[in-house]
Amino acid sequence: MPEIRLIVVDPGHFHAALVQKEMYPTLSPRVQVYAPLGPDLIDYLTRIARFNQRAEQPTGWEIEVHAAPDFLDRMRGEAPGSIAIFSGRNSAKVERIAAAVEAGLHVLADKPAIIRREDLPRLEAVLKAAEARQLIVADMMTGRLDVVARLIRVLRSDPELFGEPVAGTQDEPGVRLSGVHHLLKMVAGVPNPRPAWYFDIIERGENAGYDALSRLNKMTKVVDSTCGFG
Repeated sequence: MPEIRLIVVDPGHFHAALVQKEMYPTLSPRVQVYAPLGPDLIDYLTRIARFNQRAEQPTGWEIEVHAAPDFLDRMRGEAPGSIAIFSGRNSAKVERIAAAVEAGLHVLADKPAIIRREDLPRLEAVLKAAEARQLIVADMMTGRLDVVARLIRVLRSDPELFGEPVAGTQDEPGVRLSGVHHLLKMVAGVPNPRPAWYFDIIERGENAGYDALSRLNKMTKVVDSTCGFG
C-alpha cells in the first residue's frame, strides 16, 4: 500500500471532495477525516460515496472519520497521514494550516488562505516554518496547470505572435478578464448547495465575489508573468 496518505480537515467546500474524484497510484486509498459533526461533513461523505458507487471508473476510497469538537487538536496529536487538505471556512484557515505544519504534514489548501490583511504576517511565518521543515504548503486549485492556460502563456511569450504587452491604466487596463460564479451550480453531475457560512462575511470574507476575483487575478499572472498587480 502506498505510504502517501491524505488527511482531510473540516471539508466545508466541495473542493476537498474533488481531490478524491479519481484514484491515484501513489496515494493510499485510506483517508483520515477530522471534522466537527455537521452538514459540511455529511456533504463531503456523500460526495465520496457517489464517487465510490458510480458506474464508470468508481473510486475505492476508504474513509475513517474522526468527528469531534476538538478535531483540530486530535489531528495535530495523531497526524496519521502525509498531506493535509483544507477547503472551506476561511477565517481560521491559516491557523489550521499552521497546525498541520507543526504536525509535520504537507498542505494542500484552496484559496484564500487568509481574508484579513492583518493575517499576512502569520501566513508568511507559516510558509517560512514549512520551508525550514522541508514541507510543502501549496494552492490546491489546478487552473495554473491547465493545458489551455499553459498554451496561452507560450503564445503570449512569443513577441512575433503576440506583440508587446500594454502597461494599461485604471481607465484602460492592459488585461481584461471576466467570469461567472453561480450561487447554485452543478458539481460532478449534481446540484451544489451553498452552506450557510458561505454567506457569512466573517467566514468567507467581506467581498462576496472574492473567490471569483482571486481566480481571475491568479490566472492573469499565470498567463502573463509581467503582471505585477493584485
